[in-house]
Amino acid sequence: MSSSAETGAQPDAVLDFVRRARPRVARALVDLLVWSWGVLILGVAVYVLFPNPLTFALAFLTVTSRMGALLALGHEAQHSAFLPDKRFNDLLGAWLCAYPMGSIFGSSRAVHMAHHKLLNTPEDPDRLFHREDDKSTPRQFVGHFARLVFGGQLWTSIVVNGLMRPFQKATPAATAVVVTRRGHPEILNLVPVQGVIWALLWLSSGQWWLYFALWLSPIFTLGTFLGFLRGFVDHAKLLTDEGGPAENRLCTVLRVNLLERAFLAPFDFNYHGEHHLYPSVPHYCLPELHRLLQADERCRSRYALRESYSRFIADYWRQISRAQLSPAEESR
Repeated sequence: MSSSAETGAQPDAVLDFVRRARPRVARALVDLLVWSWGVLILGVAVYVLFPNPLTFALAFLTVTSRMGALLALGHEAQHSAFLPDKRFNDLLGAWLCAYPMGSIFGSSRAVHMAHHKLLNTPEDPDRLFHREDDKSTPRQFVGHFARLVFGGQLWTSIVVNGLMRPFQKATPAATAVVVTRRGHPEILNLVPVQGVIWALLWLSSGQWWLYFALWLSPIFTLGTFLGFLRGFVDHAKLLTDEGGPAENRLCTVLRVNLLERAFLAPFDFNYHGEHHLYPSVPHYCLPELHRLLQADERCRSRYALRESYSRFIADYWRQISRAQLSPAEESR
């Protein structure tokens, strides 16, 4: 479902709300500086001041959680829904949200826009991550995420999107602005940002290796796993799903506990169906948009509702576990 949904025939209440739902500077800065960078720095500071295995584990989890939050804000900036001024929206979205996380803002934006436009088609560049074809047994499911953690995500983000995309033939799913106005590939912007982070962690702790253990490791291990797991739940289907809402692969998760909110769905990311239908709406307006859409049958039928992340994952695991049982074993 693409952003073109915003131009279709919609209830007046929804259209009026979408027109009024615009980014707020104060809210954006609090989300960025307090709830994302502020909490992340606090988690690292606890370890630096009181270094021991327990505070390191706490810092690792805090960094992982807030990296997910920063990527969520960067994703919002890709839709120009973070700040009302597009220049500052892109500037902060790239330099304070994407580049510190190893994400190439321009290339990622192009791929993500293609995902919105081409969802549920063979051309969707993210199709591999949410289709069930190669995740239909427990071994395939675990193997899929293991490949992402052990190099797959690094290959896709850095090599394919960062280095190879400038030489690829332009297609709807592969076009990206990868060269900055100064004429250098955007991936090079990651170098000074990562260098500053390495220097700050080294200077504050006296430990040169902390950047690798407490910054790169969360990005490419737990952070990668959680990000792609959430992306799978956002669009995957169960065999018991009926046609209609689930056919569009738009899903919203209704109940999100504190742990899921911290690690899977920061900043209302669980309202993913609403986001796909109206990507220009800032995250803090999505709960009200959800209420308005659910009040109208025409809108309600356009996406599916999941009870919770953990419930869907448990249901999907049971489904793929039963798929490899013989009829005799399944009847027991």
